Amino acid sequence: MENTNKSPSRRNFIKGVAFNAAALSAIPMGVLASDSIAPDPIKKDKAHRLPLRIMMTSGLPDPFREKLMNISPEIQLIENEQAIGEVNAWYGRINSEQFKLAHNLDWVHSTSAGVERYLFPEMLQSEVILTNAKGCYGPAIAEHTFGLLFSLTRKIGSQTRNMSQGRWEREDDMIELKGMTVGIVGFGGIGSQVARRARAMDMGVIAVDILPKYKEQIGDICDEIRLVQDDGLSWLLPNSDVIVIAAPHTKVSEGMMGAEQFGTMKKSAYFINVARGKIVKTPALTEALRSGQIAGAGLDVTDPEPLPSDHELWSFPNVIITSHIAARSQYNRERLYSVFVENVHRYVNGFPMMNLVDKEMGF
Repeated sequence: MENTNKSPSRRNFIKGVAFNAAALSAIPMGVLASDSIAPDPIKKDKAHRLPLRIMMTSGLPDPFREKLMNISPEIQLIENEQAIGEVNAWYGRINSEQFKLAHNLDWVHSTSAGVERYLFPEMLQSEVILTNAKGCYGPAIAEHTFGLLFSLTRKIGSQTRNMSQGRWEREDDMIELKGMTVGIVGFGGIGSQVARRARAMDMGVIAVDILPKYKEQIGDICDEIRLVQDDGLSWLLPNSDVIVIAAPHTKVSEGMMGAEQFGTMKKSAYFINVARGKIVKTPALTEALRSGQIAGAGLDVTDPEPLPSDHELWSFPNVIITSHIAARSQYNRERLYSVFVENVHRYVNGFPMMNLVDKEMGF
């Protein structure tokens, strides 16, 4: 994988933003969603951006709407697309046709962490700011990761199938995770949350990422991390008992898990994908399972998605598939709304934004 030069926006983001995705999940809900927003110590880079008209294409509960109004009475929430040419900001999904009509648009906030659907040519060529929900779903996805893994190692999947048939049947080849090594592909908000939970189960943790990380950033939750573009995958895959895909779907990561990569894994390895289906070449994964090249797979995402009912992946006894639900929890929406409200505060006051997306890199 080729290294991609960092854009000026990412340099400013790394230097200026006070929060990051890895730390977001550790912030108490009451802090992010409090009625009073603490003054930001970062020097303003622009004058006040008011009045602010925000197109709302995604839901926002009344308590958070009230918090927006408390920021400034000059904030207007718009839900009628007939006013699309007047809006300065956009909350939720936007397509290229809407983008072309939003002549005064300056900022788009994605309610998902993945932004591949936002990166159409018009967006990429513009100076419109793009922020996302990075970090908001990390805790839930990390828990789901281990739910998929436990279904394989503790045979919960096969036991559940026995239950539907009223059959009592013991399993002999149960696996304990202690002492095993998890290899995490993508050490951002999701990957770091997976690592924290792996540590609690006495697992070794190694990782690869497209951005360099220094020891003080990762603390003791990861034994070693390397750059994916510097042959990191060829090091991680054969040294891992569990491989977790937690990377964003970008033009660089698409299809990076193919026959060559599955061929370097241990035959006892488990493969877990909680990121995006297009990162994996599905025929290569299917063949690796069919041939016994890997021990099993847990998939919350697939390519294609939804997975057709007659697809071979459904038939493997050592595969657990869930319907792209890993991000869901009773807390994720509150985190998402809180980040959006905080970013409105930052936008209005000219402060650096949280979760700024590097549109060239795709995350």
